[in-house]
Amino acid sequence: MKSVARRGSRLSLGLLVLLLSGCLSSGGGSDSDNSTTPPPPAADTRENSVYLQAAAIGVADLDAALKVYKEGLGMTEIKRVIRDDRIEVVLQSADKRGSNVVLMSFTDGVGRNTQQNPGKLVFYVKDPAAFATRFTLAGGRITVPPAPQASVGGIVVGFGRDQDNNLIEITGSDDATDSYFSAFGIGVSDLESARDFYVETLGFEEDQFLQIPGQYDEYILTSPVPGSSALVLMHWTSATPRNYTDNPVKLELAAAQPQRLSDAISEAGENVSQEPAPSADADLNDALVGYASDADGTLLEIRQSIRAYLSGAAIGVADLDAAVTFYTDGLGMQEMERRTRDNREEVVLESADGRGSQVILMGFTDEVTRNYRQNPGKLVFYAKDANVFAQDIRDAGGVMLVEPVDQGPALGNAIVGFARDLDNNLIEIVGDSAASESYFGAFGIGVSDLAAAKAFYADTLGFKVSLFLPIPGQYNEYILQGYGGSALVLMNWTNGTPRNYTDNPVKLEIATASPEAFIETIDTAGERVLQGPDVSEDAGREGELVGFAKDADGTLLEVLLAPWGQPTDAP
Repeated sequence: MKSVARRGSRLSLGLLVLLLSGCLSSGGGSDSDNSTTPPPPAADTRENSVYLQAAAIGVADLDAALKVYKEGLGMTEIKRVIRDDRIEVVLQSADKRGSNVVLMSFTDGVGRNTQQNPGKLVFYVKDPAAFATRFTLAGGRITVPPAPQASVGGIVVGFGRDQDNNLIEITGSDDATDSYFSAFGIGVSDLESARDFYVETLGFEEDQFLQIPGQYDEYILTSPVPGSSALVLMHWTSATPRNYTDNPVKLELAAAQPQRLSDAISEAGENVSQEPAPSADADLNDALVGYASDADGTLLEIRQSIRAYLSGAAIGVADLDAAVTFYTDGLGMQEMERRTRDNREEVVLESADGRGSQVILMGFTDEVTRNYRQNPGKLVFYAKDANVFAQDIRDAGGVMLVEPVDQGPALGNAIVGFARDLDNNLIEIVGDSAASESYFGAFGIGVSDLAAAKAFYADTLGFKVSLFLPIPGQYNEYILQGYGGSALVLMNWTNGTPRNYTDNPVKLEIATASPEAFIETIDTAGERVLQGPDVSEDAGREGELVGFAKDADGTLLEVLLAPWGQPTDAP
């Protein structure tokens, strides 16, 4: 069985740090035209970017369910939400990939049968046998031990049941670190009608139709938005009667335009019980929430999506031509385009491997004095041969601080080195045998308050925290991952050397499902909005929807429309 989870770019940075000596110690806003002509892409011409944000199941005993899902399935509790009739515990996969799983413990005294859910939860795992053992020890029940299945090319597959009799599918996966929630199956009484509703009305994409003889037929549906688990529509063909109606199951659907999704459900003849509106639930903090149901009564919770990723990382440079030469000759990047802004020229670069976010070099033309040599962040590059990469940097005029060296078993034998570019930006070099040549893996920005910056970028803007790393005597950092692109690293230095965190010539280009909602979220969080999303007339950005804001330290955020939200008639 092939993996059906959408896989955004995932960068494992946990083993890539060096406990550094003092050798590392050294170390703009846009006035984009506010014109409204031509008009920006109308909302109803864009893809609505619907995806499965979370899959929720009712449980009879919350404590027992948490034991199975946390200890047995490796998930981590990230929050609890108190609703009128239930407690919801939101869980994230061990690999921090795919949609969340929500356990719903009902408190209204209404009897619900949690034992008859005709769907399934699919987990992709590194070690199926060990995963099955862990699952059993936590209270789960293995019904078909994981074993290679000739019918699906020898992939290891097994099945089990959780404490509420939910079907758990275990599939071996080489790209799993531990495990992740790959797909959620719901039972449907009419498979073809359900397929039409979820594809034609809600905007999911049909990925595959599978028939498991004597068991069930299923449609596997995915979203064009990366980072979510697949949705599987299941209809059983075995003789055992199944209850398809009003199961204690919920699909949390996130959309760029929640009201448009609600309208589509109504037009399809299904029930919308609550139009999207700010939630009164204390734990949801006025989040936009609506409710509907499909033909079988499965609850659909409609949420606002601002799913985003770092599409470009920009740094100011003193000599644009010299910097371009350094980044192409020394770091193997390729020039993609040049853009003219009111106060600067931008050169857009792409990694040799074509992976990760773009790097943008900004040469300012407004004669305002800027200090390019005090950027407290870093650029991380993964290289096939770290030593050759280091020599290329040296040959191009860069300075090597720490030659690439094997960090030993404690750090997974990662090869790591450090350098500085022509403007004193810190360059981290990481060996990666899977790279063809090299790619831009992460961009670090300096922040004056690490906890507050983490709250803003992760808790407010939705970037995922991959890791917190304290580098003793140097810096502490949070490594965040969006839904594509390179990682974003928040860095605060602890070595006693003064750092300039404010108004550095640095820019984050962030692509999101909904620029309007993203900018509104920034405004609600109390940060500075410079320009709401509007059509750009800047050379190289003509006709694109662009907004601008700044974080608490003055780092410029350029907010763009993500590829999965482009107008439906776009080429």
